[in-house]
Amino acid sequence: MTTLDVDSSSQSTQNDTPTKEMRVPTGLAMVVLDYTDDAARFPGGKPPDDAERGSATDGPPDAEPREETAETTSAETNPRDGRGPGDQAPPSPDDAADPAEQQPHGLGDDQPGAEDAPLGGGHSDAPTRQFRVLVAPEPTGRPEPVEEPAQTAQQRPVANTEETPDPPESAEAPEAPAAPDTTESADAEAVAEESPPAGPSAPDESPAAEQSRPEPPQPEQPQPEQSRPKPPRPDPRGTAPTVPVTRQAPGRAPDPRPAPKRPAPAAQRARPTAPPPHSSRPAPARPPARPAATAAPEPAATTLKPGRIRRAPALDGLRGIAVLSVVVYHLFGTVLRGGYLGVDVFFVLSGFLITSLLVREFGAGGEISLSHFWLRRVRRIVPAAVTVLVVSTAIAGLIGGDVAVQLWPQFTSSMFFVNNWVQIAQSQSYFADTTPRIFMHYWSLAIEEQFYVVWPLLFVALMWLRRRRPVRRRLLFAAVAATVLAFASVALMAWLYQPDADPSRVYFGSETHAFGLLSGVVLALLVTSPASNATDSWPRKLPRRTAQIIGWTLGPLAFAGLIALMFVLPDTAPITYRGGLFAACVLAAAVVYNAVRVTGPVPRLLRLPALRWLGERSFSLYLWHWPVMVFVKHWLMGPHSETPLWVAGTIAAVISLVASELSYRWIETPFRRLGFRGVLTALGSNAHRARPAVVAVVTTVAVLLAGSALGTSPAKSQLELQLDHLAEQQKEAQRQADEQAKHPQPPATGLPAGTDVTAVGDSVMLAASASLRKKFPGIYIDAEVSRHYTGGEVVLQDLASSDKIRDYVVLGFGTNGQAFPGQLDRILRMLGPDRKVVLVVPYGPVEGIPQAARQVIAYAPTRKNVFLAPWCSAAAAHPDLLGPDDVHPFGAGTDLYTGAVAQGLEQAVSGERDTSIGCPL
Repeated sequence: MTTLDVDSSSQSTQNDTPTKEMRVPTGLAMVVLDYTDDAARFPGGKPPDDAERGSATDGPPDAEPREETAETTSAETNPRDGRGPGDQAPPSPDDAADPAEQQPHGLGDDQPGAEDAPLGGGHSDAPTRQFRVLVAPEPTGRPEPVEEPAQTAQQRPVANTEETPDPPESAEAPEAPAAPDTTESADAEAVAEESPPAGPSAPDESPAAEQSRPEPPQPEQPQPEQSRPKPPRPDPRGTAPTVPVTRQAPGRAPDPRPAPKRPAPAAQRARPTAPPPHSSRPAPARPPARPAATAAPEPAATTLKPGRIRRAPALDGLRGIAVLSVVVYHLFGTVLRGGYLGVDVFFVLSGFLITSLLVREFGAGGEISLSHFWLRRVRRIVPAAVTVLVVSTAIAGLIGGDVAVQLWPQFTSSMFFVNNWVQIAQSQSYFADTTPRIFMHYWSLAIEEQFYVVWPLLFVALMWLRRRRPVRRRLLFAAVAATVLAFASVALMAWLYQPDADPSRVYFGSETHAFGLLSGVVLALLVTSPASNATDSWPRKLPRRTAQIIGWTLGPLAFAGLIALMFVLPDTAPITYRGGLFAACVLAAAVVYNAVRVTGPVPRLLRLPALRWLGERSFSLYLWHWPVMVFVKHWLMGPHSETPLWVAGTIAAVISLVASELSYRWIETPFRRLGFRGVLTALGSNAHRARPAVVAVVTTVAVLLAGSALGTSPAKSQLELQLDHLAEQQKEAQRQADEQAKHPQPPATGLPAGTDVTAVGDSVMLAASASLRKKFPGIYIDAEVSRHYTGGEVVLQDLASSDKIRDYVVLGFGTNGQAFPGQLDRILRMLGPDRKVVLVVPYGPVEGIPQAARQVIAYAPTRKNVFLAPWCSAAAAHPDLLGPDDVHPFGAGTDLYTGAVAQGLEQAVSGERDTSIGCPL
């Protein structure tokens, strides 16, 4: 007969839960009992009842919402279903929300979390002690093998959370251990395929759960909790199995009431329990420390759900920097010359996160559900994008005028995500500000959506081509293929780029601008773990010391280089399209990797609350800021307005932030979490009947106004209509000038005859063409809308080949950008040294025109036969004579332009250059 010796201690402090141990020598094992006194754990000596404790699923009534971030530990899970705090019940498969996914434009979940329920079974007035029985085999004996009951699919452990905590931030804390890659061998793949899919678990039917359910007390002999004892499960580390038991305090009678069911944590759910013997012996003193062989096993690392990725808060901060740079570039002009690079940062993030999801899903089940993937993308992007389209179209229709130009092609191309190709077909310029297009910024969204359609299909095809290889080798093969495609895209952009033409074609093209997305793809294929039991979606694969060195050296260098490019890389420079954009994407990929590994100072900077706030709302902010900018400029910066650009930009920024917050809270988040069906159900079941009615009325009004605006949208702006009218007049005037050339008239004093002058220019010269012909009868004029120096060079070549260029040549360019390097020299060589050339100094408060004015002012003194026409200073002195765009002359302004040209020709005739000519811009 075995004698039970108990040695316990009743000492406790406020911050330390008392622990008692009992050693029982037996013939086969040493039994060590640990228990915890509930008197120290709960005020009053007993745990709270269900009313005081609250629901284990919903948390206490006064629970504050908690954000599901990287700091949430794996222990903060709902013991009933394995969901972490903030997780929601699984929606329907066709439109189930996916809050764990990192999206291209940033997400931020803020849901109420579940509180951990107290451990143990029923309770009574007596303090309850929790025991753990650790059985260690003695060296001289060998216990009989115990057959473990077979596990069913519902008894297997599943992942507790959809997102795991981020790794530690620096060398001050250790990083999360890399998950074992189960895809390196065929055996590992087989194990992964046998694992059940993870998700919110069904009601627990494991043996431990059966033992934890109390039975109703018997009248003859009430007992607190009875269950059929089962053999203990061996510890995974090879130590003694543990069995939690409950023991009643000495001198207290057991509570005859049935104890309420209390779920156990996930770590103890599968452990079989056995009822402890009741003893009234006093608690002896604590025994000495037990050996390591009998120590309680540590909890295993939390495993990500298959197909899920970890939430990285630093990526939200990177999104915040990207959207901030784009907004500043659009609203404040030259403050951030390379702010357009924020779009390329978005491309890298999208390629990285989308490919990470594909790799995780493929590693979990060996296949990709394309329908579910595309449904999640539609639910993530379409609600906010369509809302901005409808609301902005309705507002543009109410305003009318130039902001409502060509709404129909803009709306339809943006709705079907082909906006970039429609703008290419219409020869629209991203870098010119003459004609507003309220949905021009949808070009980047179109490229991303086209990528979401094509890349999953290509990924599945690449996996199928290497289907007999291990998963890791198949991913490396896909990475090589994506690298080849990225370099092909870079080469295609450099080849199609023409230095003397507008670069919008290569900037808008899906095939020429795909290298940003593919850079993120390659990074994801190299660093994402496909293992279904991985503890981190992006585990550390380098030695810890090496990773820390990279995080503190290369990471900050890449981040600094990316920010520097945003300040110095021009949007139309040749270097931008011959490697500059690709270099920015490579630096962005390095910053993304540093952000997910959380080492060095860059992740700490990116986790600033302000940057994360912007990043979470980056998608809505990007959608709203452009149409708001167009509306505000039309309102504040109309004809002859003196409103500074920074005032209009600040007002537009404030309105955009408010609109993006409302869109994020009421459009993005509900559809992302609930899906389309869930949002409609929530509206229909809303207790406040007025809310669904208000939503229905507002939606109906917006749709009707948008439809009216689409039906009445003009095809051309007022300026374009006027220029077209002038072009028709020019043809008729040119015919009359040819007739007058047959009967030349004496020229004015100091001016050449009109028959000796050839004028080639852009829309500004076209606007003043009638006045020029009146001043110089017989002059030859060839002017066209949106003409650059490049187009004028072609016209001059045609005239030179037919020997029609006259002695005096007037070149009126600069409204559509300055001449490219060496272009003016090439034109002068073609005209020859015997002809006198007059360069018109352009004017206009538009980006690019001041630079073009400074260019011709600096170039004229370098050539003896080149003179300047002071149109810039004349227009600046009389802005009331300009059109609504403050660029083109109308009415008396056309005579002002002709007078400036006459001053240039006077200098050419006399040979005396006016050195005081300048430009106040």
